[in-house]
Amino acid sequence: MKSMKLWILTMIAFLGVQTAFSQVRSPLSINVDYSIGQPLGSLKDYTDKTSFRGWRAGIQYQLNDQLAVGLRSGYQQFYQRLPRAVYPTKSGDISAVQSRSLEVTPILATVQYQLTKPDRAIIPYVGLGVGTVNMLYNKYWGEFTDRDNSWQFAASPEVGINIPFGKGSPVLFNASVQYTYSPYKLQEITNYNVVQANVGLRVHIN
Repeated sequence: MKSMKLWILTMIAFLGVQTAFSQVRSPLSINVDYSIGQPLGSLKDYTDKTSFRGWRAGIQYQLNDQLAVGLRSGYQQFYQRLPRAVYPTKSGDISAVQSRSLEVTPILATVQYQLTKPDRAIIPYVGLGVGTVNMLYNKYWGEFTDRDNSWQFAASPEVGINIPFGKGSPVLFNASVQYTYSPYKLQEITNYNVVQANVGLRVHIN
């Protein structure tokens, strides 16, 4: 009888420790990041300038200590202004100052796996986002404009770290690198390939 009571008390204590450990932070969190984007491949033929006009935000729910699912969106604008030149078109040559812009707005379902437990000082992770992306393409030839506004499939793997502001803190510094691919094709662009660097904050909501 005594051994049974001891076993029950031990199990209660063990479950209590497990519950306390799993509640280092609340499972629901939001994040906001500043993003820098570097075009690759054919996108670099359209605009070879690094984009400093970007952000992303998301919401995430922790299923357990290491696995989380969520939803993320954001914005990145690529822009380049070319000097006056003569450009061939279907209706003839045009002499113009050309401005090129691509505005990108993704909506991605995400899954993230943390490589350590949530009580560590540095929490590395890997993630994947899959969903759709809105491409707003504008090419200005003086008073003329080539324009396209369409939705495409997108996939975005990511690696990063979260650094808590103190043990058990609900606020964490976030830094990550992600690659985004979309089979977007228009004129110079045959695929959308971009590497992004992100820095920001993740906040767990009680």
